[in-house]
Order: sequence, then structure tokens, then C-alpha cells
Amino acid sequence: MAEVVNNFRPYVAWANARGAWPDMIFSTRVRFARNLEGFPFPSRAEPRQLAEIRRLALAAARGSGLFSRGHFLKTEALNQLKKRFLVERHHISHALAASVLPSGAAVANDEDLSVMINEEDHLRLQCLNSGFAIEDSFKAALKLDSALGSELPFAYGVKFGFLTACPTNVGTGMRVSCLAHLPALSRLGRMPAVLENLSHLGVTARGIYGEGTYVLGDFYQISNATCLGRSEEEFCQNIDRVIRNLIRQEIAAREEMLKGPLKLKTEDAVYRALGLLKHARRLSYEEFMQNISLARMGAAMGWNIGVDFSTFNQVTLLMQPAHIQAAAGRALNPDERDAFRADYLRGKLG
Repeated sequence: MAEVVNNFRPYVAWANARGAWPDMIFSTRVRFARNLEGFPFPSRAEPRQLAEIRRLALAAARGSGLFSRGHFLKTEALNQLKKRFLVERHHISHALAASVLPSGAAVANDEDLSVMINEEDHLRLQCLNSGFAIEDSFKAALKLDSALGSELPFAYGVKFGFLTACPTNVGTGMRVSCLAHLPALSRLGRMPAVLENLSHLGVTARGIYGEGTYVLGDFYQISNATCLGRSEEEFCQNIDRVIRNLIRQEIAAREEMLKGPLKLKTEDAVYRALGLLKHARRLSYEEFMQNISLARMGAAMGWNIGVDFSTFNQVTLLMQPAHIQAAAGRALNPDERDAFRADYLRGKLG
């Protein structure tokens, strides 16, 4: 996988914990779904049509000036390990990784901008930023949308707006999401009520890799559930309000865990987790995520963990299965991955 993986930096810029509330908001993403006039949606398009869509999209990305020294990929030419690496970097979806038809991706050198080609829609335009950064992410995604839209004929209807394969994306075609770390709410058993309340606000919560994925390490991807009926700015404002409310709830939950008998129980769990992360000789990704969540919460509570949030973010990405094999330089079986992960993590945490 070297020819794909070695071209990507080991340090991921959008995971550098520079945005607002880095202890709670890992990253912010704004994504636009777009389709090209004159072509069927990917599920109904013939391979030759998909190949032409990809050619047009990659040419537009190259010509936009936004992907200088970027990566331009034909995904069906990649093996499963290389595709998994791109999924773990949040540049392609599980669905695109499973496709054998002409598809692709363009990824900026800093990995903050990307275009996914021929998944559910012809194009998914994405901006990723560190921390809580809705306004900046929206502006950057809008710039990408304008640059490609000036070269490509996006399918648009006067009545419904941008036309998409899934009805929930019709309209703006925009999803605004924040990857939120909510360990205190989770450990106090309050997330079911929180998630139910979110559904009443037109907001959905998914796993760390988006739609159809499960929650790992108390990370929830919070995004608008529909794309129709409001302007892009209004969707941004709604998610902003929701995230700020979640932050307030998580702060209150953390304060509660620092009172009475809960404080000692929480402190013990945090330092046990830190000890395991620093000294284990075998570590599965699931076990890593459970324990990094606790250690991260302890750092947010002001305890002397000795790890900053940029390091927490970076290792959360680097400990994923395909990233572990990229670091090892070869394919590893599950037992080998767990041993390499533990050793690699010890080096990262000192």
C-alpha cells in the first residue's frame, strides 16, 4: 500500500486540536452532495458514464487550484487495505470502498478538502477542520462548491434545489457535522435521552465513521438530518446551537463526576486507563478507544495526564487498523496488529 499511504502525511492537519473546545469537539465537517446534469445517479449509471463523471470531476478538481500537490485516486484500482486507510482518514465512505465500479477521490495536500466521486451521488464535496469551526468549514466548503460548480453542470431544480439520489439530501445538499466526545454524558447514562431530544431538533447522531457505523470511544457525529426547508446559513446556525447546548450538558456532567464518591471512582478509572495505554503489550482498537476516551476526559478535567489534545487526536487516527499496518509497512493479522499498536502507542505517549 506504499504508493498510496506514503503520500499521506502521518500528522493530520484537521486533527491538530486548534479549534474551539478541542477537549469536546474533535473536528467539524461541512459536506455538499452534488450531481451532474445529463447523467443518471450512480446506482443507475453505466460504467462508461461513471468513468466519464470521474474524468470530469478530477479534471475540475485539478483545475480549481484548491488541490495543488493533492491526491487524485481511482478507487477501484486500490486494494482493500488502501481503501480502508482512506476510510479511516474520512476521505471515502465504507460504501465507496465496497464499490468495484469507476469511482474516485480528490484529496487536498493538507487533507482539509476532498471530493468523493460516484458514491450515492456523483460528488460529495467536503471540508474538514479541527475543533468547533462551523463558520470556517462552511466558507471553505462553499469555496470548493463554487470552484467546481463553475466547471461542472450541477443538477438543480427551481422547486427543490440541488437534486440528489436520496430525498433527505435534496435542497441544499449540505450536511454540517461535528465529531463530539461526550464521555461524561455516556457514563452517567444520559445519552439515550440526549439522542432522543436531538431527533426532535432535526439533528441526528452517528458513529465515528458516519452513517451506518457504531459509536466508539464515546464519539458521536452530530449533523442535520435533512437538507431541505432552510438555507445553508440556517442549518449552520441550528447545528451551532445544538453543539453549544451539548457542550454545556457535557460540562455539567463532568462537574457532577467530580463530586462525592463519583470523583474517586472517575479518577481511578481514568488513571487505570492511562496505565493500560502506556504499558499494555497487546491492544485492540476497540480497547484502545475505550481507554483513550477515559484518559482524554481526565485531561479535560484538569488532571495531570501528560498528554495534550493534539496528541490524543493524532493517536486516535493513527491507531486504526489500516494506519497500524501502514506504520508497520506490511499487512498484519489481528494479533500482530494488537501487539504493534501497543508498542507504537507507547512510543507516541512516551
